[in-house]
Amino acid sequence: MIVQEPLQVIVWDCLNNYEYDNAIFLAERLHAEVGSEETAFLLGTCYYRAGRVNETHHLLQNLSLTLPQSRFLLAKCSVDLKSYKDAEIALGTNLDIVASEFGEQAPYALQLLAKIYSITERKSKAAEAHRKALSLNPFMWKSFAQLCNMGEKIEPSQVFHINPEFSFGVSTLVNLVNNSENISIVNSNIPNNNSINANVTPNNVSTRMPMTISPSVTPEPPAPVKSKMHSVFSGMAPIPFSPSFEMLPIQSPVLYTPTLTDSNEQKAIPKIVNSLRAHVGQLKDAVFNPGPRCTLGPGPRRSSRLFSTNNSSYSVKENNKSPSRKFVAPKSPSRKNKQRTAKNVKSNVDTNERNKSIETVTPTITPKNSNVVALLILLKELGEAYKSLAFLDCKNAIKQFQDIPPKQLASPWVQTMIAKAHYELAQYEPAVKIFTEIRKQYPNRTEGMDIFSTCLWHLQKEAQLSALAQELVELDRNNAISWLAAGNCFSLHKERETALKFFKRAVQINPDAAYAHALLGHEYAVAEETDKALSSFRTAVSIDPRNYVAWFGIATVYARQERWKASEVHIRRALAIHPFSGVLRCQLGLAQAALGKMDRALATLERAVALDTENPLCRFHRASVLLRAGRPQDALADLQHLKDIAPRESLVYYLLGKVHNKLGNSHLALMHFSWATDLDPKGTGGHIKEGFDPLKQEDSTERS
Repeated sequence: MIVQEPLQVIVWDCLNNYEYDNAIFLAERLHAEVGSEETAFLLGTCYYRAGRVNETHHLLQNLSLTLPQSRFLLAKCSVDLKSYKDAEIALGTNLDIVASEFGEQAPYALQLLAKIYSITERKSKAAEAHRKALSLNPFMWKSFAQLCNMGEKIEPSQVFHINPEFSFGVSTLVNLVNNSENISIVNSNIPNNNSINANVTPNNVSTRMPMTISPSVTPEPPAPVKSKMHSVFSGMAPIPFSPSFEMLPIQSPVLYTPTLTDSNEQKAIPKIVNSLRAHVGQLKDAVFNPGPRCTLGPGPRRSSRLFSTNNSSYSVKENNKSPSRKFVAPKSPSRKNKQRTAKNVKSNVDTNERNKSIETVTPTITPKNSNVVALLILLKELGEAYKSLAFLDCKNAIKQFQDIPPKQLASPWVQTMIAKAHYELAQYEPAVKIFTEIRKQYPNRTEGMDIFSTCLWHLQKEAQLSALAQELVELDRNNAISWLAAGNCFSLHKERETALKFFKRAVQINPDAAYAHALLGHEYAVAEETDKALSSFRTAVSIDPRNYVAWFGIATVYARQERWKASEVHIRRALAIHPFSGVLRCQLGLAQAALGKMDRALATLERAVALDTENPLCRFHRASVLLRAGRPQDALADLQHLKDIAPRESLVYYLLGKVHNKLGNSHLALMHFSWATDLDPKGTGGHIKEGFDPLKQEDSTERS
């Protein structure tokens, strides 16, 4: 014989304390005894949190599900198992119906539906689902971030504010943000013995705690509660539930019956479970010994009330059409105390929805609701900065992130975003400085470390990159970011086969990582495996159409194949995503020069230098095009500047030799050719040579 409700509470307590094995064992006992959809959902939740996704999916897919939370869990499992069609069926396809059926869980259901649409390449429907989720709950940051990453125009000021039409409810937002002491359950007429006598059934209880329990209110005539959630076997009578488990002969004792989601309420569970633990022996007798009443031995009275806190901010209004009720209060408080308590309580029964039930509670708006406003203001500020970064307006993003409150500015996520903005601007030194500080303070954090390793690759810091790669692999060998860092490390050492092996490993671990596919493509391109490079780049853009690194990679492959028109088309795709990149404009200028559009090429390169004055690549390519355009004197100025900021680049000296040869300075030309050979005896060029060597194009033009 098992009473369902106490066991549910114990299972949720195990889950909340991460004791999954114990939770599974108890949930299996309950499901074997009851075998309802509610117990299947509880058992499935235990399986899912323990990482046993297949078992959860098998358990739920064989049931005819009616509960929204069960359907949502089945959809989660289906997405994890890549059964996207099954997940979509479980959730539904009409966004308005999903929002209506899933209630307060609707924002999360819509977000999951958006993920399905995105994976199945229905981007417009994914954006619509994300927007719907945000309209229901402005705290769905992931939906906001995904919309920004998709390139959708969205205004943070229109998202992060309290809208009276939120189905999530202003009151629920308050409950989520305010401290637990701001929330209390009205418990006005509790007898001194703290016994609870409430008539609550699954059909008349709101889907989430907190809720109001009127402890000494019983319908007339008294009748036992019958519901799926209230399971008593072998003729066992309902038992009054009390913090002290002192069962007194009060009129019509009825056991409180929470729903599954009620049982998971963080604020109620500790007090219930502490009571259960305090009297484990009495609990055993109360649960397994049948009988209409049970009086346990004398025990200490408790002044604290079950399901209540110090402050009460709820009000209840009673409908005159509700069933007649009377207050039974043995050892009741004084009339004066009753009058004081009654001032804070008004009962209200909605006859259309919750006839003959205990009503849900609407929190009273208090001054502490300013916590919600403050949080929304913070999210708006972060949203503005994140939007700027997502649209690659990186200089503005850095400024916006630096303007947020100091505590948030010092957080690792904000610092990672600032470092990423520097990376996008090709400002690798400040990015490395920030990432290094993050590693010191948060050595187990991996977010952004792939970008960190790429910055180190650009700066050719072999020792630091090797140390980073080793630390990350030792920290987590099942993280794609670890293998991306290792791949960058071996790429810098020009060990192509090993680098490719590690990039492939990263893609294998996380096949949805567009950046991993892009890096693999670039390594294939350097290894002159152009077909594989193009395949990797195309996979990257199919995962993330806004991955400009992959579009740039396709353009460089076509440039090496001297397919200049195709190269120009793809570099323009990259520039449409990142219009502030000097490197991308350099590549466009080179393609235009190769197509004979010299004036356009020079204008493009001028724009590139203006965007990124400190980038030596932009000046180098402008000098090469100026030389080809018959303007060696103008090219000389750029090359002299490059000689000062990149004194060990062989290509700079080689191009200077070409310029002096054009100007008739033969001795200077030979001297610079000699220096170029000393710096790079194999003639392979340094890291400044990106995509293709414009000198080769110049040589071919001269030979023709």
